[in-house]
Amino acid sequence: MKDMLSSSSSRSVSDVVVAWYNEPGVERWVSALAFAFLERPASERYRIFVFHKGSTAEDAKQRLFDVLGTKCSDVDVFFEHLDNVGREADTWLHYTVARLRAGDMPVNRVAFLQGDPWDHFGTPHGGRERNLDVFSSKLVALLAPTAHPMASNPEPLFCNLMSESRVMRRGLSHPQRLDLERVWVEAFGCECKVDSYVFAAGAQYLVDAVRLSQEKPLSWWTSLHHKLRADEINAWEIERFW
Repeated sequence: MKDMLSSSSSRSVSDVVVAWYNEPGVERWVSALAFAFLERPASERYRIFVFHKGSTAEDAKQRLFDVLGTKCSDVDVFFEHLDNVGREADTWLHYTVARLRAGDMPVNRVAFLQGDPWDHFGTPHGGRERNLDVFSSKLVALLAPTAHPMASNPEPLFCNLMSESRVMRRGLSHPQRLDLERVWVEAFGCECKVDSYVFAAGAQYLVDAVRLSQEKPLSWWTSLHHKLRADEINAWEIERFW
């Protein structure tokens, strides 16, 4: 278990980014995933970034350390407490900006997951698969350098797809009006030419890391992060643009 990021080697590197608020059981599935990574070939490297926004950061960190124990001393697991703003969008942007600044964006893939990865998938009556071994195996298969080509980039991960019009008024599930047409202009500097958006609920995605490092400059990611933190764009709006 590590607190600070060591330099990346020439191995194939994939990351898992976790947005943890106060969801229970995060330490169990993260440790199961870390154990699965230990079984992979030495030519592959996997890093897990756990970003916590709850009120009990030290307790959460200790629980994670305790479950991982000494068996995972060779797995790159990093814990950081963030201010509770911007929901998962702030976490995804914090990770992306930090990795671009450090110059160690992974060379393979990145999985962005909520503290409860099953929360946005399955039936409302709990018909979600929570078998940690199955979950870990599926995720490792998606992150491995030998994985099949992605169906899309980004590719929705363990979640349901949603569709909404570009101008959405305030509803029961959103605390404010979502003006997606305005946000498109704010983020991309051009007129929106689509009438609706299909997006992954919870913003859980598998992403080709090359896309994060090459399609947009660091200045673009930094600006978007600043707009979110300044409340010029909200997290529910960004959720529809990943």
